[in-house]
Amino acid sequence: MATALGLGCGGGRDGDDSPFGSAGASATATATSPSGTDGDDDDGGTADGGESAGDDADTGADEGEDGIKLDVSANSDTPGVCEGENCDSCTYVDLLFVIDNSGSMGDYQNALALAFPDFASTLVDTLPAGTNVHVGVTSTEMGYSGMGATTINNGACSFIGDGNQPNTSFYVTPDESDSGRNGAQGRLYAPNGQDPYFEFTTGGADLPALEAWFSAAATIGEGGSNIEMSAAPVGWVGDAANSATNAGFIRDEGAVLVVFFMQDEPDQTPMTIDGQPGGQFVLDRIAAAKAGCGGLDCVIAGGFLNANACNADGNLPLDDFLAGVGESPVVQALPDENLAEDNPAAAAAEMNQLLSETLADVIAQTCDEVGPVG
Repeated sequence: MATALGLGCGGGRDGDDSPFGSAGASATATATSPSGTDGDDDDGGTADGGESAGDDADTGADEGEDGIKLDVSANSDTPGVCEGENCDSCTYVDLLFVIDNSGSMGDYQNALALAFPDFASTLVDTLPAGTNVHVGVTSTEMGYSGMGATTINNGACSFIGDGNQPNTSFYVTPDESDSGRNGAQGRLYAPNGQDPYFEFTTGGADLPALEAWFSAAATIGEGGSNIEMSAAPVGWVGDAANSATNAGFIRDEGAVLVVFFMQDEPDQTPMTIDGQPGGQFVLDRIAAAKAGCGGLDCVIAGGFLNANACNADGNLPLDDFLAGVGESPVVQALPDENLAEDNPAAAAAEMNQLLSETLADVIAQTCDEVGPVG
């Protein structure tokens, strides 16, 4: 999305509450290219400026007999979910990536796809064998706008989309009007007609298949809305309106939920939803989905997000979401845009300063604190 001042995402908090500047340790591993698609799966979309976004309606949820076999724990040669008195860590981990799919994000998506194999192998090594993991991707689109612009007045940001309508006009929820667009409105993105999320069990994970699936899912394309809402879709991932693609993705008791954002603009979720702050609305819905586990204490949030100047009227919804989960947010600035374009492997290595060297350990520690089902 093109903005007047080229603002970044997140921010808007003062002092110790700010998640920004918490970069991880220096990267030591070299990112390797995953197998799978190369990022051309962008649903026929275009960048900013109002060109056609293409037809994203195919969710692929019921397709793909020839696709990836997701539940590797079903293979008798691999371990199932850890059970018994020696299993003290969580039973499940659910990884949700919220990826900006507007017209400026292709290079970052490619870099994230390159970074993921290192993160995946680190996570598998860090979590106890037998931990069942779900990986899913959704976009920053709630309602589609072909253009977007950000203006600032005394530090307060306004977001305008098609027809000079405010961002609130593009908060379109799936229970009221299902757009049918793949990966929109909190629906999980089904890449290339494959399943909308990948399931594996540590100790027997098919890493090449996982890496191929994520490479296709992370390169979600640039044909999404240029009014970009990062917090809002999270509140609808567990909603029954999205059950066709999302059923079973979020587990409750004995499960750690990780919500990881990647966006290069400020969060454009409405400041108020159903009479309460937008961030609190999303937190309440996630807390309800995790009630059996312990609510927000079972949730980790983080992302590749840039600080911004949208703070005169208080926190943006994404800021409130990051502040409201049980663990301190794990946040790092996006790599330089030119680096992502010219040297995506270097950008991927920079991303793994957060993913492999920080986030994987936080997930494992939280998993120990949450404990198993029952």
